[in-house]
Amino acid sequence: MRFQRAASGPNEVFRPDGDAFPHYEPVLREMETLGPAGWDERLQRARGRLLEEQRGFGLLEGDRIHPVDYLPRVVPADGWRKLERGVVQRMRAINEFLRRLEAGKEEVVPEEVVASSALYDPRLPTRFGGVPARQAGFDIVVLESNGGWDYVFIEDNIKMPIGLVPMSRMRARTAEVLPESYAALGVRPLDGMLERFGEVLRAASPQPDPALAVLTDGPSDQYYLDHNILAREVGAVLAERHELEVDGGYLVHKPTGRRLDVIYERIEEGRIYDAFPKLRELHAAGRVSAVFPPNQDVADDKGVYPFIPDMIRAYLGEEPVVDNAETYSLAVEDDYRYVMDHFDELVVKSRSGWGGKDVLIAPEEPEEAIAEFKKKVEKDPVQYIAQEILDFSTHVLCDTDEDGYVLRDSYADYRIIALCPDADTVEVVPGAMTRVAGPGSRLVNISSGGRMKDTWILE
Repeated sequence: MRFQRAASGPNEVFRPDGDAFPHYEPVLREMETLGPAGWDERLQRARGRLLEEQRGFGLLEGDRIHPVDYLPRVVPADGWRKLERGVVQRMRAINEFLRRLEAGKEEVVPEEVVASSALYDPRLPTRFGGVPARQAGFDIVVLESNGGWDYVFIEDNIKMPIGLVPMSRMRARTAEVLPESYAALGVRPLDGMLERFGEVLRAASPQPDPALAVLTDGPSDQYYLDHNILAREVGAVLAERHELEVDGGYLVHKPTGRRLDVIYERIEEGRIYDAFPKLRELHAAGRVSAVFPPNQDVADDKGVYPFIPDMIRAYLGEEPVVDNAETYSLAVEDDYRYVMDHFDELVVKSRSGWGGKDVLIAPEEPEEAIAEFKKKVEKDPVQYIAQEILDFSTHVLCDTDEDGYVLRDSYADYRIIALCPDADTVEVVPGAMTRVAGPGSRLVNISSGGRMKDTWILE
């Protein structure tokens, strides 16, 4: 195997001397035994199964699938324990922030940060309930620290985070591509994960047997396959907007006549509340429970992110288990001056951007692009934050050529999912969607050319 070193961050698969870390040895041995031809054959079989699944849901056009790299990320149990504690702590703090915001008692995040958020509208009814956020996705990177590994949160995703369905699909296929190492390593299973998610969603309603709907824009939506799989696995109605109506003070699915008690929306453009303004009133009155209710998005605002460690200290009386990356709020005068003076050295992000959109990694961009982005920031600086460049860890992208395997060094992050079935409980899914950037880039988002990996958490 040829390992091509291309990035400055520490690699998680190979030590500096070129030897593999022990927990990757079973994976690499199985790959060597297979050989490049056997590996490519298994990848084609996995791709065929993914396409077969898509076509089973009526997605017949084209052969596009989620871009997957099948050399898994392997996480020893001790590292995962720290990650899990950090995610639980952060989820508890965010829910407490939203409870206090609803009650008008929020004290940590400056009022001007909330008021200037594009994700918060004080005219909308703010009703979060006892469990404001039932699902969140946390983006985390790995840093080298004193010869070991440390972790840093880089983003919080409260607004419709993607992750559970791709994790489920990748696990099924990756375990088939590498069955021997999967069995030998003792990987924590993801069996029943989606069914459990359905239980967490239904817990949002006080009804004894609530009807759950997964909302979709239909086959044109890039997440339509995920919508179908999720609806099937959690026993939900899959509904497009034209199939819904407000009738008798309730939201109703017209094709079946069913009253909908809980709605789960994962739609890119235009929220369901825009299509049905009366739905806000129904939500405020408790007649329908939205998993992503109006104004919950403010916790997703990158302008709120810098204050989460202080939330942990103030509301939980604890120190952060996993901290933030160093971040500058351009709503703060001193931070603004620093960022403008060091613009070409930083990562600059729109507060409301997502999916890798409206992000500048200045050291990787030409001068013209930096200057253009800087002008945009200068027009409305309060809507941006900036972060120092992190020398975070890399994984590998696996390809083959006539000479064998080629493992290319590429930056990677974790998307870890937390679920809250009730106000006192946070459950962390024992896996992650690892995202790996294309070679030469730090943007790991799939929309920016990244690939996904299965993440094996060891028992």
